[in-house]
Amino acid sequence: MERTHTPRITQAAWFCLALLLGAAATPSHASAFELGGHLGVGLDEGSIHLGGDGFFPIADVSPSVRLAIWPSAAFVINDGPDGVLICADFPFEFEIANSIVSPFVGPGFGVGIFNDDAVVKLNIVGGVFIDTGTVRPFAELALRFIDGTFVDLLVGVLVEL
Repeated sequence: MERTHTPRITQAAWFCLALLLGAAATPSHASAFELGGHLGVGLDEGSIHLGGDGFFPIADVSPSVRLAIWPSAAFVINDGPDGVLICADFPFEFEIANSIVSPFVGPGFGVGIFNDDAVVKLNIVGGVFIDTGTVRPFAELALRFIDGTFVDLLVGVLVEL
């Protein structure tokens, strides 16, 4: 009997959905949650990323640092097989007094699904938010490890709901 990867892919999708729903139900004292989208490019392979994002503050670590969960999903278009990248990152956002720029950095993980094969990745993300009120543009550099190293540059916008 030929082994199939479908159960692994299904399990990964259910796990990521549970994370997203759990994050949406988490009470936040830091601020309201945000939803948005991003466009990116894989700097190593030239792939194009088009995706959606959620941003859910979890806790204020200090008066100027907050921890959040940042689930995202993106379609990845490249020369090889197209795929889906589902991630859950945990950025620490640093508020700078009297500035609209907030840098962030944090770990995370992702599941890349290409050709019915799922690969789990460790992420390290960093970048900046531009705080313009209820709309926050961002730029992000994502390093993704395991089964190769991938570097993605993403730009997007989050809208407070």
